[in-house]
Amino acid sequence: MSSRPNLRVLVPEEASPATTPPAATPPSGGLRRGFAALRHANYRYYISGQIVSLVGTWMQSVSQPWLVLLLGGTPLQLGTVLALQYAPSLFLAPLGGVLADRVDKRRALMVANAVASVEATVLFTLTVSGVVQIWHVMVLASVLGLVNAVEMPLRQAFAAELVPRRDLMNAIALNSATFNLARIVGPAVAGLGLALFGPAFNFAVNAVSYMAVLLGLSRIDPQRLHRDEPGRRDNGSVRSSLAEGLRYARRTPSVLWPLVLLCGMAIFGMNFQTLLPLYARDTLQLGAEGYGALFASMGAGSLIGSMTLAFAGPRRPLMLLIMGGAVAFIAFEFTIGLVRQPIFAFPLMVLLGLSAMLMVNTINVTIQNSVSNALRGRVMSLYVTVFAGSAPIGGFFAGFVAQLWGPPAGFLLGAGIASLFVAVVGWQLAAAGGSWTDAAAPARRPAARAAEPPTRRRAAGG
Repeated sequence: MSSRPNLRVLVPEEASPATTPPAATPPSGGLRRGFAALRHANYRYYISGQIVSLVGTWMQSVSQPWLVLLLGGTPLQLGTVLALQYAPSLFLAPLGGVLADRVDKRRALMVANAVASVEATVLFTLTVSGVVQIWHVMVLASVLGLVNAVEMPLRQAFAAELVPRRDLMNAIALNSATFNLARIVGPAVAGLGLALFGPAFNFAVNAVSYMAVLLGLSRIDPQRLHRDEPGRRDNGSVRSSLAEGLRYARRTPSVLWPLVLLCGMAIFGMNFQTLLPLYARDTLQLGAEGYGALFASMGAGSLIGSMTLAFAGPRRPLMLLIMGGAVAFIAFEFTIGLVRQPIFAFPLMVLLGLSAMLMVNTINVTIQNSVSNALRGRVMSLYVTVFAGSAPIGGFFAGFVAQLWGPPAGFLLGAGIASLFVAVVGWQLAAAGGSWTDAAAPARRPAARAAEPPTRRRAAGG
């Protein structure tokens, strides 16, 4: 879960306050504010297709590691499969970011989702025919990883084209809420599917579910997208384009330090796809239904965390949400490493999901609000590289630790190392006086200067 010939280029509302009609004032009521992005037709088409497709995606995500275990795979092989799925993002996501700043994101997303549907169809065919082997799963995981390396930066950058900047925080929060609603439904249905029909059924559902996102993307009106500022299209070499995005991230504290924190948490603390199937089977003595329910519990907590951010409004202390979520996540993950009873594990998974989404979504919002449309694809590709591209390292780390000392040790050691990153970033935040920048407020600089990094502000009020 892009060249633009003959498409009208829109100037973001921040470039000229006069472009925002009075009737478009963001809703102030709590309920209306929580769903502000849904006022835009393009966003409604997009999110309705996404929620169907994401249910299928989660069904495959839960079923693929279980299939590896059914085929007799070791914890290290399980980690290898997941590493292969995310390894391309580590190397190719930055190129996907360059692509996102140059081509029509909507059309490119349609191609990427069509290819992902083919991958799921092949996995279904191999599994239902009974000829599937672990090496097949590894190859197809690599194919999906290549698709995701391109699709994820496109999708992250495309969110800013669906709504005006004033509704961007709400759109990101609702995107995450949709993702995590699917994380509840998908694993729960996948657990039943695994128990009743086997993993092939879930792969088939995922293959068909891509039709929904393709339909949603086809209904989007390109003339009503909020696109790049005039004169800021990226036409340089790939090398210079990548360098520009990296320089911006390095010089902008509200981008750099959230990425550092996310990197540490993603590598060492968020290895649930590797550890949860092992933890469910070997530590909690659960079957497929219990394994699916564990994922669904985390999804429920993540949904709560996403909706909390959606209703929070644009003026909440984002850095406080990031650090608070990170500290809570570390504490809950350390506790899950000590738990051996399902009655305690399920509520802890809810709390893990809630704290993780408060941290991850707020990092996303902070970075998105710190960058102009002209650089958005490249900067968000760094977010994807750190978040998804770190999974190969994390998968090997978690699989290696689990094979030596068991899955609880993976949680405990991961939480311990991730806490060091929290301490470093917290120290940087304290050194800056409590805030790197007022990332909650969209920049209102002229479009010609939109690519310049924001200046660091004093702590008095953020």
